[in-house]
Amino acid sequence: MSRAELYNYYTRSHARVLGCLNSGEITVILAPGHGIFLPEPIPVGWIPIDLRMPNSEFDILIKFPGGERIRILRKDEACPEIDLNY
Repeated sequence: MSRAELYNYYTRSHARVLGCLNSGEITVILAPGHGIFLPEPIPVGWIPIDLRMPNSEFDILIKFPGGERIRILRKDEACPEIDLNY
C-alpha cells in the first residue's frame, strides 16, 4: 500500500435532517446526539425524496483528506468504499 493510499480514506458520518432553510438545499445536523451542533447545507438533489423530511436519518460518505462529500447512504445500505477495505 502506497503512502498516498494510507492517507486517503472514507468515513460514514451520521446525519439528521433539520429542514429546508434555504431554497435548493436541505440543512442537516452532522453527528447528532454528541453534544455539538454542526449544521451542513446539502443540495436537495443529493438526498433521496423519502429522506428529506425533518428528523430523517441517514449517513453521508465523506472522503478524507479534504472532507469531500461523496454520496448519501441509507442506514442499512452497504458501502463498498468502506466495507471492501476491511
